[in-house]
Amino acid sequence: MDSISLFSGGFPYVSFYIVAVITAFCCLCALWALRLSPLIILLKVKRKESDGGYSTENSLKKKACGCNCSCGRSGEGSDSTLSCAPYPNGSVGNMHERAPVVVERQSGASMMELLVPEITTHALSYLDYPSLCRLSMTNSSMRRAANDDNAWKALYHKDFTVEQVKITPLNGWKAYYASTRAVVNVNAEFYNIIRQRLLPAMSCLWLNADYVKCIHSSGEFFTGYDAVMESWQLAFNWAEVAFQIRDVRARVLTDMAWVTMKAYVDMETGLFNVTNVYEFHNGQWYMVHHHYSIMPTAWVADHQNMFA
Repeated sequence: MDSISLFSGGFPYVSFYIVAVITAFCCLCALWALRLSPLIILLKVKRKESDGGYSTENSLKKKACGCNCSCGRSGEGSDSTLSCAPYPNGSVGNMHERAPVVVERQSGASMMELLVPEITTHALSYLDYPSLCRLSMTNSSMRRAANDDNAWKALYHKDFTVEQVKITPLNGWKAYYASTRAVVNVNAEFYNIIRQRLLPAMSCLWLNADYVKCIHSSGEFFTGYDAVMESWQLAFNWAEVAFQIRDVRARVLTDMAWVTMKAYVDMETGLFNVTNVYEFHNGQWYMVHHHYSIMPTAWVADHQNMFA
């Protein structure tokens, strides 16, 4: 009877202990679940970002790529902008902060600047004169490439002659190319005037000076501006003669230039060596000397098919 009364009297204490143990266990489970919640993880990340601590992220980066590279910051002098993972520093926010550095390095040099100079010159040599001028007006990098002296030298040899490969133009090859083209254009205009028989245009083409000279294909010699103009007036009254000009070669100095070429007139007259001399006055090239000389008959017989 005494034992039953003790057991029955202590039952409330046993129940209390059981309830306490269960309650403590439930609290531990709740704390463990709360620690693994996304909200707590986000708060920890924010706290570490504000404190400047990235040791955990660096260790995760090293484990993520499995290498000993710049993403783990293990080597000296490594580039912090390179990475082995999409977000190397463990957070989207920090990735956005470092992105402009990468963009700046990529945009610092153009494609033309990254090429070897010899490759750039070779690529520009395929352009013609108008295209190279338009390229120089695109941007600063293209302007530097298009103004390269070697590019204009290559273009000169392609458009005119390779005979002057060893000369060094005083103002560079670009200025020399422009002067040569201007002289060649004036020389071509001279023969257009002859074809169209335009005496006023011919009088504007020649320099009005006493020392100008003209030797026509007939061998007649004229000196002085007035005498030369009278000779062309007589020449334009002759019967129309078709002719072709080949092998044009120009040499340009500061204020003087001469052009040599071959002229094929007809089968009876044959081939001529022609020399035209120009002087530069007031921003314009004027003719001061025109000379025809007939080629030897044997040379004409060997080369007459060139102008067929």
